[in-house]
Amino acid sequence: MTRKALIGILVLFGTSLVIVLGFVTQQTSRESEAAISGTAPEQEVAWSLAQAAEPYRGATIRLIGEDYAPLQAIEKMKADFEKTTGITVEVERYEAEAVLQKIAFDLNSKTGRYDLIIQVYFDMGRLVGQKQLYPLTNLISNQSLHNPEFDPQRDLFPVWKTMGWYEGTAYGYPMMILTMYTWYRKDLFENVEEQEAFKAKYGYDLAAPADWTQYKDIAEFFTRSDQRFYGTLIQGKKHMALWQEYINFLYSFGGAIMDTDDPSQYGPITINSPEAVEATEYYKSLLNYSPPDALNFTWDDALALMQQGKVAMCLMWTDATYGLEDPEQSTVAGKMGYAMIPQGKAGQVHQIGGQSYYIPISSKNPEAAYLFMEWMMQADNQIRQQELGGASARRSTFQDQNVIRLPWTSASIDALDHAHPAMLYTLPESMQIGEVIKSAISDALADRKSVKAALDWAALEIKKLVGNKAQLKYQPN
Repeated sequence: MTRKALIGILVLFGTSLVIVLGFVTQQTSRESEAAISGTAPEQEVAWSLAQAAEPYRGATIRLIGEDYAPLQAIEKMKADFEKTTGITVEVERYEAEAVLQKIAFDLNSKTGRYDLIIQVYFDMGRLVGQKQLYPLTNLISNQSLHNPEFDPQRDLFPVWKTMGWYEGTAYGYPMMILTMYTWYRKDLFENVEEQEAFKAKYGYDLAAPADWTQYKDIAEFFTRSDQRFYGTLIQGKKHMALWQEYINFLYSFGGAIMDTDDPSQYGPITINSPEAVEATEYYKSLLNYSPPDALNFTWDDALALMQQGKVAMCLMWTDATYGLEDPEQSTVAGKMGYAMIPQGKAGQVHQIGGQSYYIPISSKNPEAAYLFMEWMMQADNQIRQQELGGASARRSTFQDQNVIRLPWTSASIDALDHAHPAMLYTLPESMQIGEVIKSAISDALADRKSVKAALDWAALEIKKLVGNKAQLKYQPN
């Protein structure tokens, strides 16, 4: 694709994201909006980070998040902030579910170990309900703290309202906006012998899969168990990775967990619909073309196998791509292609994933934490983080020529352009719903239950969680 074409896509991207991702929580108060948006009052002395940080010089703030490229980038960048402010930033990096456990312990025990948490946004409703997050409104409106050149309403994509707001109040900034797309071995797909053999067997040209029929054909074609090479993989361990990979199939096939387009609103429970059954049966069938231990895989295992060149294609998160293209970590760097998730009955559907910066109410240094969080949102820092494997929430990042040249940028734009706003929820029960989905799909994959029985069980369990806030659309057998 030419650079000119990529720039055209970026223009469309900025417009379409306003439409696709730009829904706003209905309860948002006009007072909170006014406190955050608009032109800052003129100040006699120009704002500077060093001056804003002076009262907190010598402080130490600690943040925690998932050990992936975006957080690793923060660790590489923080020295510049420390030099300017005199504030020390300590970064703790762990596996995703370990992060959730450590954050839960700190917030529930009120020890105040963490001043910033980088947390999955779909847990925000629960944390707000438990009064564990520090509202940003007063920090943003504080002229001594807030850089007037940064207007989050103007500078960030509207998905900020999904990832940072709850019931009319701002609680965080997006650290990364993620989605999942197709990774495939471009070098194999463009190999003439492979192309000829594929067309002779299936009757059409070998290319990135456009639909789920093609995806399965390609997975079957490249599965060569005797060579320990596989056509695809699934992240089948009972883990957050399973829940979030599975819903790509669920929604693409026309199913849903609940029938809603607003992540903060309940809808009829539909996880056991005919479309959900079909999606789950298809998902399970991919085990035939996956490594034999796929039921033990999370996203970490998927990345490692792709880096080792043992799998032809899979669905994966955008933030993992940097590690795939790093020649020091990956044998397939420079050999990969990226495409949208295949089309199903509901079209090409991608989820909005990602994590946001939040300040715990127990933080000992909320002002210093806010300064670092806002520093990370500066335009130059967002570009730098993107180049190191980030997934920026800032519009201007995607106008930078170095970002445009990244091999995964175009597919990332296309995927976000087709994002479904409510595949992950911000409801207080969101994480518990995820636990139910993990258990149900794990049981179906391992043949502990039939697909229909597993989904019926999931529907009943979700009903127990939400009570009268949502009704069953399909009565279990």
